[in-house]
Amino acid sequence: MKYDLIIIAKSSNRDLIKITQNCIDTARVDKPDMNIIIVETSGCVVKYDVDQVIKYEGDFNYNRALNLGLKYVIGDVHILANNDIVFTPGWSKIGEYMKINGFESACALSEDRRQKGFRRGDWIYEGYEIGTFVTGWCIFCTKECISKIGKLDESFDFWYSDNVYADQLIKAGLRHGLFCNIQINHVTSATLRTVSPALQKKYSYESVIKYKILKMLRDAS
Repeated sequence: MKYDLIIIAKSSNRDLIKITQNCIDTARVDKPDMNIIIVETSGCVVKYDVDQVIKYEGDFNYNRALNLGLKYVIGDVHILANNDIVFTPGWSKIGEYMKINGFESACALSEDRRQKGFRRGDWIYEGYEIGTFVTGWCIFCTKECISKIGKLDESFDFWYSDNVYADQLIKAGLRHGLFCNIQINHVTSATLRTVSPALQKKYSYESVIKYKILKMLRDAS
C-alpha cells in the first residue's frame, strides 16, 4: 500500500515550520511507503526533506491547494492533511482496512470532543457528518475516489471545504467510514490563528451563511 501525504503548510515562522515538521515526522514513525507533498502557501521557500514542495500562488483556498498537490500523486491512497495534525503509531494500516471493508474515503478518531461517543477499537462507523465522521483536518481517499468525484470542490476558501467534499462523496455514491482503531490528533486551528481577524472571519464564519444558502439551493433543485 503506497500513500501520498499532501500537507497544506504555511511556513511563515519557526513555530509553523516546527508544526509541519512534526506532522511529517509522526507520519514516518510507521515507516510506510509514502510520497510526501508539501503545498506551501506562505510564499516562503522552506526545504523540507520530502518528495515535493509546491509553491501555492494567489488567494488562499484550501481545496485548490489540495487539488494542486493531487497533480503529483502516485499512490493507492491519498491523505489530504492540515499541517497541524499528529499521527499515532499504527495509522498506516488504514489503507488496508479501507480496502478490506470497501470504503473509498475514511477518517480516523481524534481527541475532538465531537467524537467522544464513538467506541474505540475495531469499529467502523459509516456517515458523512462533519467533525464526527468526516474530519476535514485529515482525510484518506483512494485514487478511485478522486477519479470518480473529479477535482475537489473549490467553492469555499477554508471552512466548509470538508462539507462540499462530503457532498461530492454522497453525489458519487461513495462510502466514507470513521475507523476507530486508528487515531490522528489535531492541534485545532494552529495556522488559522496566525492570520488577521478579518481573514479569520472570511475563512470561517462567513462561510456558514454561504453554505446554508448553497445547500438550500441544491436541495430545491
